[in-house]
This record gives sequence, structure tokens and C-alpha cells, in this order.
Amino acid sequence: MDQNKSEHNDQPEIPESTPGFRAYLSRPVAIAAATIAAAASICLIIALLSLGAPEENAVADADTADQTITEQTTAEQAAAPAQLYEEPMEGDLDDMVKQIDLSLINTLKTSKISMSDLRLEDVSLKKHQGHDYHFQQLSFPVSGDKKTFIAKVQKGLESTALNASLHEIAADSWLISINGVPTHKFSLFAPVIEEKKPAPVKLDPNAPKMAIVIDDMGEDLGLAKGLAALDAKITFSIWPDSSHVGKTIAIAKKSGNEIMVHLPMEPKGYPKVNPGKDALLMVMNAEDISRITRAAIAKVPGATGLNNHMGSRFTEFYTGMGVVMTQLHKKKLFFLDSRTTPKSAGRRAASKEGVTFYERNIFLDNVKDVGAIKYQLSKAAKIARKRGQAIAIGHPNRETLKAIRQWVAENKGKIRIVPVSSLRPNS
Repeated sequence: MDQNKSEHNDQPEIPESTPGFRAYLSRPVAIAAATIAAAASICLIIALLSLGAPEENAVADADTADQTITEQTTAEQAAAPAQLYEEPMEGDLDDMVKQIDLSLINTLKTSKISMSDLRLEDVSLKKHQGHDYHFQQLSFPVSGDKKTFIAKVQKGLESTALNASLHEIAADSWLISINGVPTHKFSLFAPVIEEKKPAPVKLDPNAPKMAIVIDDMGEDLGLAKGLAALDAKITFSIWPDSSHVGKTIAIAKKSGNEIMVHLPMEPKGYPKVNPGKDALLMVMNAEDISRITRAAIAKVPGATGLNNHMGSRFTEFYTGMGVVMTQLHKKKLFFLDSRTTPKSAGRRAASKEGVTFYERNIFLDNVKDVGAIKYQLSKAAKIARKRGQAIAIGHPNRETLKAIRQWVAENKGKIRIVPVSSLRPNS
């Protein structure tokens, strides 16, 4: 807990010449049931830089495999019901931060900056108006004209259509803000050119752990097979009422992937935002909540845990969540809070009912771009290195499959991909 406090309260150093930013950053930063999602939006930059031509050639066979998967499942997707998406996060600062990340990534790519020279100094979890966002500190290796590079950064920020501003706060040091809120601090340094022989990779049995959970499973068998074939044990979170729930369970069990129940719950946008069939709703009594939860668990035999689909409103409902936890306790299942709201009552309800509790750190694919997803994976890895473990949640789409495959190959065992149930529970 003390580590969480220090992470939330560490502020970037801003000179007295920038009083507006200093005033903002000196405010106390509230700590809500934080997602340990600290470590950060910058790894996206590192990941996207790895998508240049050499890597594209290196993964050509994997890309062909992805295309085969897509072709094989075209008929299934056409026959399947419309995909249910995560609830929108309008005005969410961290989503805006990710747009700035993409802008910086594009600037780095066009500037031909090597990812091996890019330095991620720190990523810390901050809060603004009750929402978490990642403040990132990094250093860019710029060998050419620095003014030209900064002009490219400025042009990229303007292309986002966000109210983003760039301020020089010291020699070779800049601050990016969105609507006056500082989100990125970066400095420039001259790269040192030297020949390096890659060090042999040693697999560390005590390496940090990371669970990768793929929600919304049960509609696309091709992607299920692709995820199961990865050189990493991905956790399948399956819709109880999906079209291919049984076949998806069989695929997961055959490949040794952990299985979870992905239970729809009422979002704040309901009924305009529809969580899907047999969702838990605020108007339900305890008997209905128990019945739907029991039925969902029964439809996904072999599941070790359950997490919420959407649910930004229902997971704040302590009484209702307590009913859910009672059923999980009876079935000896854990609860993974997808953290669609910072006010979730999941932790408190789980503690009262004696249910093992976990919470999501990073969403992988709000932006369906391979580089952006690899960046989010790197962000989760950064959290794992700082805390010993992390949980990332993604969705069954071709970009996510491709990004995970590439990231796992590049990771080379430095982060162990494990089932959620093998992680240390959140207290």
C-alpha cells in the first residue's frame, strides 16, 4: 500500500518558470482502489517502433497464419451475432493519453529513431477527476536537428485534434499536457553509436509474472485456435451464451489454457449500451442475481474464475456484488475485476465473502493497432517488473493475436505468462 501511495504522489520536477503546471502537480493525488496499472503508456512507443520493415519480414509466416485464421472463420463471423464491445469511455483522460502515445510513436518512426536507444525513465499512475491515467517520463535519442524533431512532435500533437500543448520546461526537456493536465515529460539526448553483440537470454524461473486474459471468447473459433497455439498460456474468458462456448472450452482445455466466465453486467450507458444476454442489472433482486450467476458458471464448466463484461454501474452496487461473491465462494471461483469503474465494490464484496480477488492493470486493445497493443503489453510488463506481477485484458481480434505473438517472441521469457490463478491475490 505504501508503494501505491508513493507512486501516486511522485510528481515530475517542474521549474518555477512554469507556475501553472507546478500548481496542478502539487495537488494531493487521491488514491482510489488503484489498478496497479502504473507502469505505462510509453512502452507503446517502444513496441510500435519495432514494427519496421525488418520485423515485418521476420513475422511474414505468422502474418500468413493470421490471414489463414481470418479466412477460416469468415463464415462463422458472418453467422455469429454482432460482437459486444466494451463500454465507451468518453472523455477518459487515459484514452487521450494513448492518442498522444500514438502521435509520439509516429513521430519517432518518421524520425527513424531506434527503439533500442529509446529510454523509458518512469511511468506512474495519477488521478484526474476520479479517473486514473499514466504519467510518462522518457528520453528520445535525437542525432539530427532538435528543433526539427520538436516541430514534428508539435505537428503530431495538432493532428490528434486534442487540446494538447507542448512546453519547454528546461534545456532539452519538454512537457506535454492535455487540457492543462501534464501527461508526458520527455528529454532529448545524443545517441552513442557502438556495435553491440546481443547478450544470450537466460530464462529466469523467478522472472516477474503476467497474466493475459482475452475476454469475449466463444464466437470466433479461428482466433481461439490461434490464441491456443501461442507460445504462452493465455487465459480464455468465455461468454456463457456465446455461439461456440463448448468448442471454445474444448480448445482451451486441450492446449492447457485457463478458463474463466465472462459475465455481462450493467454499464452506466444502459440501456443504450447493451451488455448482452443474461446480464446482471440494477433492478434485479438477490434471487435473480444468484440464478443468473449460477447459470453462467454452469455454462462454462472447468472455469477457475469469473470477471465482469462492462459493468461500470453494477460493479459499484455493493449489495449486488455481494450476491455474486456468495455464488463464487460456493463454487470456489476467484473474481477478476475488469475495473471498468474506479468506484468498483468488487474488492470489498470479495473480501467480505472470502473470495480470492484480482484486478486488471491494463487494457490491451482499446486501439486496434498491432504496435499500440504491443505497447500496452510492454506497459503491463513494466508493471510486472515493478510489482512482481500484472494482469492485462484484451479481446479476440486479429491485431491482438498478432501483437501477442510478436511480443512473446521478443520477450524471450523475461516475463512469465501465467494463468491468473497462479498470481498473488490483491488484498
